[in-house]
Amino acid sequence: MPKKKTLKGRFLQTGLLMLVLSLAIAGILVVVMLGAFALQVPGGESFILAMLALLKGEFYGSGRILPYFILGCVLLTLSVAGLCVWLASRYAGRIADTLDTLRQAADNLQQGELDFEILSCEEQELDELSQSLEGVRQRLKAAAAAEAAAREERGLLMANLSHDMRTPITAIKGYVEGIRDGIANTPEKQAHYLDIVTSKTVVLEKLVRNMSDFSEYELGRMQYHFEFVDLAPFLTDLGEEYQVEVQSAGMTFTWEIPPGPFVVTADRNKIKRVLDNLLSNAIKYGKPGGAIDLTAEAYEKGLVIQLTDNGKGISTEALRHVFDSFFREDAARSSAVLGSGLGLAICRSIVESHHGKIWLTSEVGEGTRAFVYLPLREEELL
Repeated sequence: MPKKKTLKGRFLQTGLLMLVLSLAIAGILVVVMLGAFALQVPGGESFILAMLALLKGEFYGSGRILPYFILGCVLLTLSVAGLCVWLASRYAGRIADTLDTLRQAADNLQQGELDFEILSCEEQELDELSQSLEGVRQRLKAAAAAEAAAREERGLLMANLSHDMRTPITAIKGYVEGIRDGIANTPEKQAHYLDIVTSKTVVLEKLVRNMSDFSEYELGRMQYHFEFVDLAPFLTDLGEEYQVEVQSAGMTFTWEIPPGPFVVTADRNKIKRVLDNLLSNAIKYGKPGGAIDLTAEAYEKGLVIQLTDNGKGISTEALRHVFDSFFREDAARSSAVLGSGLGLAICRSIVESHHGKIWLTSEVGEGTRAFVYLPLREEELL
């Protein structure tokens, strides 16, 4: 690709072209005028003497040569002036056309019209400007496409959440009416109804929390309340909490947590939100009769929490995108919010806000391993 010329170089080239063409015109006019004069002056000697006298400043035979001299100067001036105006207007017109194209492109960008292409220019500075505008157009177009896709996914998320909330609300309403109307006419039946209402309330609470987390995540306003948390008892309590749920799903659950202490600066609820998400996915996609293992191990200056399941696993291609917002492999593989594709995206945001890391490894048909690394407090490392 040939090197672009700068505006300064183009102006200099035009100026030199004006000078060369002006000298050429001047030479041609001199020859023409001398030829015309020679036709009027008989005899070569007289012509030479007249020219020598002219060079010496003597207007020999001025009555004959002076009109030709004046006419030549006038023609030379008009020719050079016309040439300069033509070259300047031609070059200025090219620049004006280019600037008009760039102005139209800027107007299109301002109005949100992105389906066009900004062509390159011959001048380096204008070409750099056009390429910058083209880069802006491409980024805006990509952002608009991503926003359109996200808007569609947000609509689907709200529809899914609305559907998921109607189910427990309908159940709660039915069992409360059963208690009120006397259908639950024994203490045992009333206790059973109340247990169902409580479980459905927990489901609603999770859905509302997911909606709240989604709103905070979208607005970038997720609030944190950091405190000193010893992860050893924290993880032990978590294992005990999920033991019954995992067993109810037909799987075994083991956890092996070192005695610690492993103190981190963390938001207790947010870290639990991350582990709840990972455990919920492990339960949801684990194999009946399978196993889920929760372990922790000190590594360098932090603690690595590992959650392993032997479920369906994640494909290599999908594994690259599981932390992207709204990503779903098979409708909801990576989502704690039913079908939203936001679970792991929110988890990554939370873990990174704790200066930690989260990642997955997986093999299809073999299971998935989730890792969460959290840095320990410096005092704990002494």
